Amino acid sequence: MGSLTAAALLILLSVMAGCGGGGGAEPVSLSPGGEGMDAGAGGGLAGGRTVHACGRSVMAGWFEHWGWDGDPAVPAAFAGWELYYHEMESPPRITVDARRVISAAGEGGVVFFKLCFADFEGGDEETARANLERNRKIVDEVVDYSRQFPGQVLLLGNALPVVKEYCDRWMVWNQQSYNRHLEELAASGPRTVVVDLYGALAAADGSLQPRYAPDRYDSHPNAAGYAALDGALRSALQKLP
Repeated sequence: MGSLTAAALLILLSVMAGCGGGGGAEPVSLSPGGEGMDAGAGGGLAGGRTVHACGRSVMAGWFEHWGWDGDPAVPAAFAGWELYYHEMESPPRITVDARRVISAAGEGGVVFFKLCFADFEGGDEETARANLERNRKIVDEVVDYSRQFPGQVLLLGNALPVVKEYCDRWMVWNQQSYNRHLEELAASGPRTVVVDLYGALAAADGSLQPRYAPDRYDSHPNAAGYAALDGALRSALQKLP
C-alpha cells in the first residue's frame, strides 16, 4: 500500500471511530436504578446535586477519567456532584435521546448536553454552513424542550476542537459560530449555562492543542485534556443556583 493510500485509510478509520462513528448506541438509561426515573424527581440523588450527562465517546472517556466503572446505573463523582452517563446516538437521532433524558430529569433537574467533535464539518463554505445550520437546529430543539420543565438547568457544552490534521478555516468558522449561538441561547434564559470546552482545549488557530491529544490523528482528549475540561465543568457548575 502506498503512503498516500495508507494515510487516507488512517484518516477514514479515525473519523469512523470518532464519538462512536455513528454506530448504534445502547438504549438510553433513564434512571439510576434502571427502572425509569420519576419525571418530577428534580434530578435524582444527593439532594438534587445530580447531573444527567448526554454524550458519546468523549463523554464516556471523561467519566472514565473520574473513575467510572462503565455501569450507567452507577454515577461518577465530580466536584461534589453525582453524574449519570446517558449514551446518545449520532445526529439526527441525538435529539430524540436527549429529549428522553430531559423529560426524565424533569422539573429542577440538571442536564448536560453536548455534540461531539465528529458532528462538525469544515472543508468548504457550503459544507460548513449546512452543518452549522443542522447543529443549530439540534441545540435549539434541545433548549426549547428543556425550558418546558420549570426549574430545569441545561448545561450546554460548546464545540470540541479537532487536531490540526482535520482542522481548516471552515471547521474553525463553523465551531466558533456554533459557540456564539450557544452564548446567545444562554443569554436568552437564566437556566441555560455554557460549558466552555472549546476555550479549555483550543489553540490560537482553533485546533486542539497537541498536548491534549493522544496523537496527531485522534481528537479525543488525553488525560491532560480531560483535566483541562474538568476546570471548564467546575466553573459552569459553580454558576448553578
